[in-house]
Amino acid sequence: MKTEYIKNNLESVKEFLNNSNTDTLVAFHNQYCQNCNYSDNEIFTNDDEFFNTFFEGRVIEAVRAVAYGEYNYSHEYVQFDGYGNLISFNDPETYIDIEEIAQNILDEPGDYYGIELEEEEEEEEDEE
Repeated sequence: MKTEYIKNNLESVKEFLNNSNTDTLVAFHNQYCQNCNYSDNEIFTNDDEFFNTFFEGRVIEAVRAVAYGEYNYSHEYVQFDGYGNLISFNDPETYIDIEEIAQNILDEPGDYYGIELEEEEEEEEDEE
């Protein structure tokens, strides 16, 4: 991810996130989940790689996660529900909290998100 330069305020970061494409927004969401230890909230692409990563060699566990979850094979994204069951969906933005991610970006300086926050220039007052 290339470094982005954004003004150091909540509204600018939220605007940046709202204007990001879905893949970028999901990546920021997953980074936020990792930062806050919310691993069950991470969003994954619903594909073979996901099942190979989380259920390799454990077919019955995959079947259980699908049967007890809200899973649809044709959905584009998937996540765990906190009980190890799967929830699938097509619109990841429903599961993403822009406000929380923006606040975490402001609270967590560093390279977690690949964003450089620019300090806002203070306007000088004219003396009369």
